[in-house]
Amino acid sequence: MGVLETIGVRAGQGKHYEEVIYSLALIYNVITDQMSTYLSEYQLTPGKFNILLAVKHQGGKDGISQVEVSKRLIVTPSNMTKLIDKLEKDGLVARNALAGDRRVNILKITAKGSKLLDAAWDGYNARLKTLLSSLSVSQQKVLSGLLVNWLENIRK
Repeated sequence: MGVLETIGVRAGQGKHYEEVIYSLALIYNVITDQMSTYLSEYQLTPGKFNILLAVKHQGGKDGISQVEVSKRLIVTPSNMTKLIDKLEKDGLVARNALAGDRRVNILKITAKGSKLLDAAWDGYNARLKTLLSSLSVSQQKVLSGLLVNWLENIRK
């Protein structure tokens, strides 16, 4: 019995949309489980890790608004606030009101947060590569192109 059949989706029945969607969902679960296990060594969750990446690499020296991070990641505003509270408590980010508009919070990564990201990155990246290692580089390029194209079209 194939992986999809275990959840009631029969491959080869002409319902390619089901195969695609359920395959993506199951792949997402595998990735999340494996990355959660790895990141737990650093007392991070995938959500916290992704926020730190966005704040460090998209915010730079000037920082980035909490709302902008929420838009770039798949995180609701209420969950974002909880995650930022935890990151701030752990000394990994600093949150300050924007001068002139106290409703806007600007996030900046701290030296401690940046050091933690740097420590976790190589292993995280290696695990991502391992997850895709059953596909050749050319297959990865094709899959990447298809997924990026699909994402861009459905977000219009």
